[in-house]
Amino acid sequence: MPDNAIRPRIRQDKMLRFLVEGTASETGSEFFRALARNLSEALQTCGAWITEYLPETRRLRALAFWLNGGFLEQYEHAIDGTPCQAVIETKSRAHFPERLLEFFPTEPDLAALGAASYMGTPLLDADGSLLGHLAVLDNRPMPAEPHLYELFDLFAVRAVAELRRLRAEATRREREAQLSLLLDTAMDAILVLDAEFKITRLNPRARELFNCTDEDLPGKNFLDLLSSTAAVKFSTLAKGLQARPGERPLWLPEGLEAIRWDKMPVPAEAAISCYLYNGVAYYTVFLRSISERLEAERRIRLLVEEAESLRAVVGEAPGEMGIIGRSMRIRSVCNLIRQVAPADATVLILGETGTGKELVARAVHDASARRGKALVRVNCAAIPESLIESEFFGHEKGAFTGATARRDGRFAQADGGTLFLDEIGELPLDLQAKLLRVLQEGEFEPLGGTKTRKVDVRVIAATNRSLEDEISDGRFREDLYYRLNVFPIRLPTLQERGDDIFLLAEAFLRRFAERMGRRFEELTDEDKQLLTAYSWPGNVRELQNVIERALILSSGRKLDLSRAVPQADGREQAEAAAVSLTSSQPEKVLNSFELQALEKRNLLRALETCGWKISGVNGVSALMGLPPSTVSSRMKALGIRRL
Repeated sequence: MPDNAIRPRIRQDKMLRFLVEGTASETGSEFFRALARNLSEALQTCGAWITEYLPETRRLRALAFWLNGGFLEQYEHAIDGTPCQAVIETKSRAHFPERLLEFFPTEPDLAALGAASYMGTPLLDADGSLLGHLAVLDNRPMPAEPHLYELFDLFAVRAVAELRRLRAEATRREREAQLSLLLDTAMDAILVLDAEFKITRLNPRARELFNCTDEDLPGKNFLDLLSSTAAVKFSTLAKGLQARPGERPLWLPEGLEAIRWDKMPVPAEAAISCYLYNGVAYYTVFLRSISERLEAERRIRLLVEEAESLRAVVGEAPGEMGIIGRSMRIRSVCNLIRQVAPADATVLILGETGTGKELVARAVHDASARRGKALVRVNCAAIPESLIESEFFGHEKGAFTGATARRDGRFAQADGGTLFLDEIGELPLDLQAKLLRVLQEGEFEPLGGTKTRKVDVRVIAATNRSLEDEISDGRFREDLYYRLNVFPIRLPTLQERGDDIFLLAEAFLRRFAERMGRRFEELTDEDKQLLTAYSWPGNVRELQNVIERALILSSGRKLDLSRAVPQADGREQAEAAAVSLTSSQPEKVLNSFELQALEKRNLLRALETCGWKISGVNGVSALMGLPPSTVSSRMKALGIRRL
């Protein structure tokens, strides 16, 4: 081949400069365009191209194709019958220094270009898989020269590096998209923290839990979003995990108390995991609010307690409408219940403490058309004044401090059924007006709400007070009284019920004996004399407590009522035996049964003195100097329930 047919080649150092300077600042598609152009200029060829290989179609798609001073856009070509086929199939360099058309006479693109020479090399990934290929072609011969191969391979190395980088970036973006999808659709709040507990990432549920915007939390220290106790707990556990990264998430069954953006506390279940990235520790925190679950559990407890209370009263023994007794007075009450139950009228039950007002309310409900719906009980004396409105009408989320979730009130719970308002005389005056509106119009607004809610509720109220006296003293609204007193039912005292006391005593005896797993003989004449000799100021409830106390104090199968029934002068033999008040027994030591009997009697006295009002100025809590929660827990432990 004549020398003038061989174009002069530029020096090797100039080619390296083309490679380094021409592509140093570029990435992606611009990098490949710069690489193709500089490769063509460095080797003084008419064209150079970089492709990716599509194995499904056996085609090459150009990432950049420099040809005759310009770029050929969107070029794609099959490999079969081309010089590129050898490169792809053998994964090695292929060089046709001259007479290219003689080797590939049927290739139209080569003929159109007047191509005389070609050199191509595969672009391989680290595992040997084929990424694409790099090639130059010219309309003049391209002699084989060692330094030409070396420089060509250097350009190929640069092309492979960028292809690998792009693939890694595409994989990373795909994983990022998958992670974002996972985070965005997760039911739990998820936060990613750096080694200093600063929030680097969070999902939409986290923003909902903390009640904040997208801009509020990133960069904020997670410890600032926890209560002081929870922050110490989290910090200690997280630092422990840092010593053993990669372990399974640490579950916190007792959870963490988070603090929302509006400073409201949110109890939450939690899990923490730790991992290392580039040698730096990161934490992933999973949170799940349990406010709604706690509220649901609270409501379930209330319903269970009410159901147990009613079941205990109704299930004492067989009787008309669940009411034990055959006296004329109690039969008259049962007749009134039958008359008023279908009428859907408001009922006011009057009677002394312990006469069974709640049992009568249940009987009215069960005999009405509403028996398939709920009977919801509210003890107006047992609810703190600050919570009565919320208890009656419910509240919206955030209506007051501690209102972490929306809650239906008792009127909403009783919709379609019956609402029993026990101790209605204890209701504060400001709530009496709102109650009157519900009774008259059947509508109310939840605390913190703006929408009026309609309800269909039958109201049964009960009191042991004289509401007429309360009206005279200005403590009860007269209009509310007349609205409640549509159909009054006055309950007799236990003294007025004659031999019913024996039926009730035997029913209580069977009930408590079964609970204790013991057997007792029936009441004797002496027992009946003791029962009729006492005035029973606490009525049926006091009788129930006396029978239970007698069972505890009795050692054999015969019931020892003499130590349990109070004496006519007001002193109780059971208490006297329990505390050994007589001078003849100053050193008597009480056993556990006597101590329990003494505590129960003392608590019953306090409850009856305060009209069964637990909290407040005139409640048992203030009288005994105990927290209301302690009074309630002791009542439950001693089996004290209001009939």
